[in-house]
Amino acid sequence: MKKTRFKIAFLVGAVVMLTLLLSLLVFNFVMRRNIRKEAEDAVSLALEEEALSTSLTVTDVISEINNIEDLDDLQVVVHQVFDELSEDEGMSIGEYTSADHGLYAADTLIIPLKDQEVAMEMELLYSQKERRIAMWCRENDSAKFSRREIGGQDYYLQSRVSEDGSEMIVSYVDVTGEYDMIYRVNVTLLLAALAIGLIGCFAGYMLGRKMEQTQLAQKQFFENTSHELKTPLTAIRGYAEGIETGVITDYRKTGRVISAQVEEMSNLVEGILSIARIESGALPLKKEEVDMPQFIQDCLMPFEGAVKSRGLSVSLNLSPGTIQADPAQLEHAVTNLFTNAMKYAVSRIRVTCRPGEISIWNDLAEVDEEEMKHIFDRFHTGKNGNTGIGLALAKEIIGLHGWKITAEAADGGILFRICE
Repeated sequence: MKKTRFKIAFLVGAVVMLTLLLSLLVFNFVMRRNIRKEAEDAVSLALEEEALSTSLTVTDVISEINNIEDLDDLQVVVHQVFDELSEDEGMSIGEYTSADHGLYAADTLIIPLKDQEVAMEMELLYSQKERRIAMWCRENDSAKFSRREIGGQDYYLQSRVSEDGSEMIVSYVDVTGEYDMIYRVNVTLLLAALAIGLIGCFAGYMLGRKMEQTQLAQKQFFENTSHELKTPLTAIRGYAEGIETGVITDYRKTGRVISAQVEEMSNLVEGILSIARIESGALPLKKEEVDMPQFIQDCLMPFEGAVKSRGLSVSLNLSPGTIQADPAQLEHAVTNLFTNAMKYAVSRIRVTCRPGEISIWNDLAEVDEEEMKHIFDRFHTGKNGNTGIGLALAKEIIGLHGWKITAEAADGGILFRICE
């Protein structure tokens, strides 16, 4: 049975962790796919906007500038160049940034391929990041759109070579921050999955232990119930066989014994059924205003004969007051408590009633602290061999009202206290 708690702990922990890990995989898939799609759209758009077929190339611009010696002529050429570039929708000598379309705006880098002198002069215009990208693109194939790590940074990039092969235009999107964010989220969620998985395991372990305790209690309950029912049935069977064989001839006395055994068995079955109804929620309370002094006296009236026959002294201290309760169920609980007091009292019983509290005390020859811990347990077998369900049922009924019942050693006896 103890394996149940470990099975449930493993099951709960595994389900929690698998759920979180599955969520993490979905998050990674969706985020990475969206980043790639947005970057691909931006890069494709930038390459389409870039007029590779333009008659004016960076190599031409650099060569023409190098051949100019007069400053006035240089200014004229520069203005002409920028006028023509503006007609080509923004192509620049150094870096070109496309219009903002979607999540990303791709950067475009122009890399001279044939003229080494122009390439060296162009590198002076590049930033450090652009130099790394230009160097990587010269050494690697970047014709297909792909994600690359260059200089510790993550890029989605793609390149095209001009028709005359003199220039390479590379469009790229820096996604380093996005992937760093995804990595941090992954680490956080993994740690969270581990922590929540451990918490789930612990919760599953506690749930499993509670289930084991419930199963054990049910097993003991049915075992004790069978034992308690077997005792009167055995007595009834013995007397029936005695009558059948002619051994018993005093039928009146035998009838009284059998009747008492049947009554005991009936009370036991009724108690078991009452607890079952309470625990299943099938015993609704019908509360009404109850006058407590009169209610207590009505509960104790049927016990007058038994009290006198045992020579017990019963004192009542009943203060005026009312309470909202189900009279039938509360009477059942108080009756069980008083029956227990009569059963174990040496000579005295004291019943007290005041607003919000009912208490029943009886003296005892000896108060066993260990017995006190299990006094409300169902069918708990004490040192004297007595077992029962009356006090357990009383506790269930009191709890159903939303009240609390306690038992404690007091004044050389035992005190049961019901409090709202």
